[in-house]
Amino acid sequence: MKKPKKKKKTSKKRRSATGFLPLKKQKSKYVMLNVLPDDLWLKLRKGTTIWEALQKTDVELESDCGGLGKCGKCKIRVISSVRPPVAEEKELLDPEELRNGVRLACRVKIRKDLVIHTGESDDDSTFYQILKTGHRPTVDIDPLINKRPVELSPESGHDGLSDLDRVKAAMGPEYSDLKASLHCLRFLPEMMKKTENHGTAVLHENYLMAWQNREQARRVFGLVFDLGTSTLVGKLVNLLNGSEVATISRLNSQSKYGSNVISRLQYIKENRNGLFTLTDLLVKDLNSIIQRLLEVEGLSPEDIFIAVAAGNTTMQHIFLNLDPLGIAGAPFSPVLTDGLILSAKDAGLRLHPEARLYVMPTKSGYIGGDMISTILASSAAEQDDKIILGLDLGTNGEIFLGNRQKLLTCSAAAGPALEGAQISQGMIASSGAIESVRFNEGELHYQTIGNILPKGICGSGLVDLVAVLLHCGIIDSQGLILPPGKNADDYLSSRVIKKSEVQAFLVASKEESSGNKPIYLTQKDVRELQLAKGAVAAGIQTLMDKMGIEIQDLDQICLAGALGNFVNPFSAMRIGLLPKVDPDKIKSLGNAASKGAVMVLLSRPHWQKANELSKSIEHVELSSHLDFNQYFIENLNFPQENLW
Repeated sequence: MKKPKKKKKTSKKRRSATGFLPLKKQKSKYVMLNVLPDDLWLKLRKGTTIWEALQKTDVELESDCGGLGKCGKCKIRVISSVRPPVAEEKELLDPEELRNGVRLACRVKIRKDLVIHTGESDDDSTFYQILKTGHRPTVDIDPLINKRPVELSPESGHDGLSDLDRVKAAMGPEYSDLKASLHCLRFLPEMMKKTENHGTAVLHENYLMAWQNREQARRVFGLVFDLGTSTLVGKLVNLLNGSEVATISRLNSQSKYGSNVISRLQYIKENRNGLFTLTDLLVKDLNSIIQRLLEVEGLSPEDIFIAVAAGNTTMQHIFLNLDPLGIAGAPFSPVLTDGLILSAKDAGLRLHPEARLYVMPTKSGYIGGDMISTILASSAAEQDDKIILGLDLGTNGEIFLGNRQKLLTCSAAAGPALEGAQISQGMIASSGAIESVRFNEGELHYQTIGNILPKGICGSGLVDLVAVLLHCGIIDSQGLILPPGKNADDYLSSRVIKKSEVQAFLVASKEESSGNKPIYLTQKDVRELQLAKGAVAAGIQTLMDKMGIEIQDLDQICLAGALGNFVNPFSAMRIGLLPKVDPDKIKSLGNAASKGAVMVLLSRPHWQKANELSKSIEHVELSSHLDFNQYFIENLNFPQENLW
């Protein structure tokens, strides 16, 4: 990417701090490489080159020099942030390729999770930063379904016993009440003959779902779906060892009817068949994900007997074709908050005819199954002494606080600013979005998704940018972009200009930006961020008051969702979005919604725990707390002091 040109230094003294907000050190020895367009995921040791990683796969890279950096043919496009090109890349790649994120696979060492695209790629391709991975506590594997090899006694020794009774007798007295569906019974005689008394029973609770041959006893897989408003994530999980075999994502096709749940609720309200339309789009998306996941392991739909889905309350209602309009207005009442077990076929999923679908319980209209999953992934409900604060930051800032003794939740209407919406040149986290900003060695540095010229700025980039400008005195604590000069860095001050009679900050000139259009941070953008962070901070303070604790009592802050994973915690604390704590207390959970759902898939006790949480959690309705409005007003301003 191009850097803004540095203005000639003046004699004015600069601040001793550079405004470079440090990143947390990564402690893991391993990183993940996501290879597009195949969506291949590789777990690698840090420092491995992309070339070395791909040598162990079926991905073909052209090369004449065997990875020595001599021929310049092993071109790949790096989608996520990466260090500047080395000398060999500058020599062997032309400037246009470098501007578009092209690198040499043999010269790029993987030091953090990385996304790349191989083969021919259209320069106009759009890549979306969709969070798929993250932290998951260890669970004792006790999956929702299991397979058991069974040896049947010869038919001649059972004097007319029914086929089902023969299965019961072979499995032991604890299965004397075993039942089977009509579908299973229809195929049972044929399958018992094929397996010649050496078969595999597929079991869900006290039901025989199917009878398979002995070889299929070791092929036990399940699916997990994260029903995001903007993006959908699907995972194929091995139920024997708990490994996540494959992960696939795609944009939610419902987005054409609105980028947020409020827009979709309005569409349903105004269109007679609106709910059916949105449900149909979602189910088609999920079946597309299923097809791609099964191809990875060479499975057929009939091989999958179990799936778990988690999403916000509105998304789960739309998925199940339940009327969600009660959520749209006070008292924000959903049709259902209980966890639901149903036939996957009834939900429109193309799996085995007997497959079961578990849909996560919710707490309220705005505390959904994704937040219940996040609490599971955080292990907050397992803590006796530690107090955990958790946040999933989006249009609704969903927050939880507590431990095993007491858990509180609330939903703060943060607005869409944290997702790049209602920002003058804001955008979702896709290619060309400025995702991070630094000020170092007298220059402004920014990183874009896809390593191409910037098109706009997404939520994490907005938080970073405002934090840097606060640190360097360009924005004051009240959120005003200050006129050039006063107590601020000269180089940054030179980028403050007037637009429509108010100050704005030039992030990238038209020469430095995609589409020959400059990118500005406007005064209105700063105000939108203040409203968002004020609502989240006020929600946190309200929960802490109700819990009777102070900031110093927090043992850990868990961040979930895309913004929680990509935002710099120092920047979040500098603008007052997060409480000021020891940075080591801040932990990213990654895609916690899918992680919690995987825990449920792998462990029946966690399904029970999820349902208990939905009943025992105390939900705090912020609109009924007078202190919330006062805290909101108090938190509109930014903290005055820098972090160091």
